[in-house]
Amino acid sequence: MANKNRVVGQVKIKVDGQLYPTSGEATMEIGGPMRENVPGDYEAGAFKETTAPAKCEVSLLYKGGVSLAAIRAIEDATITLETDNGQTWIMRNAYCSEAPSFGQDGKAKCVFEGPPAEEML
Repeated sequence: MANKNRVVGQVKIKVDGQLYPTSGEATMEIGGPMRENVPGDYEAGAFKETTAPAKCEVSLLYKGGVSLAAIRAIEDATITLETDNGQTWIMRNAYCSEAPSFGQDGKAKCVFEGPPAEEML
């Protein structure tokens, strides 16, 4: 059983089951319902909902065996983000939403989007 006081420090990113080497810089916007205030003449508290997509930004270690061209071509993948505190999020039907970029620091930035992520319990 995971310690309830432990916070996320490390993550594992998998794309269709393939583990990618990360540099410790990943974020996940889980998506789902977004509520927007709709003011009334004499009443507050009404809202309307839209659905936001999930978004996972990850910094990969850009080393041999990591193909940015293959990542750029992803258009229907299952992205799994596993945390070291025992939580797992899955983004199904995900796609690479921005062309990956890299620099001389050895890292490549990749951004994936898709339907709202699901928390695996």
